[in-house]
Amino acid sequence: KRKAAFGSVGRRIPYRILHVINQDGESLGNMHRAEALKLMDQHDLKLVLLRENAEPPVYRLMTGQQIHEEQLKRAEKKKANPKAGMVQKELSFSSAIAKNDLETKTKQIAQWIEKKYRVKVTIRQAKDSNTDMFTLFDQILETVSEKATYLSKPKVTREGVSTCILRHMSDKELKAYQKMEKQQNSTVKKDENEDQKSNELHQ
Repeated sequence: KRKAAFGSVGRRIPYRILHVINQDGESLGNMHRAEALKLMDQHDLKLVLLRENAEPPVYRLMTGQQIHEEQLKRAEKKKANPKAGMVQKELSFSSAIAKNDLETKTKQIAQWIEKKYRVKVTIRQAKDSNTDMFTLFDQILETVSEKATYLSKPKVTREGVSTCILRHMSDKELKAYQKMEKQQNSTVKKDENEDQKSNELHQ
């Protein structure tokens, strides 16, 4: 069952007896629905359902500002937690990975990104390799950049190990990316044309 959005329930209260908490978070005990609504009107507050499964259900009297702050807090928390049903795949390899193996791994990442999965990439620094792990991350992103972007940028998690998380771009980001690509391409073409013109002039 989807949890109702946090906010005022107005006067729609299906329960006769409620446990009410005031705006300072103190319990006012159990009371009849009519009494709770009277309190709400008297103090110009809003009733918010906190715990529906409690016996009796718990409601809190809050100001509009308190509700707004709580909604913001919950939205932040939701952002921090990966969405339910969000699939995260993981890949790890050494910085001494062979070019064709890296291509295979990148293809796999591209397929996962296509399916809107998040991909956590972990690179271990090989003892005899001086390949920069961050360069490898950039190479991977470069290959899948038409669809992917960093959810969390590459960072060293422990000695010799770095990770990043890639995600599929939102439609808005994709449009912005494609627009930027177009502009870049037209600039390159313009430069090429300029070069061609100056070559013709010199001939």
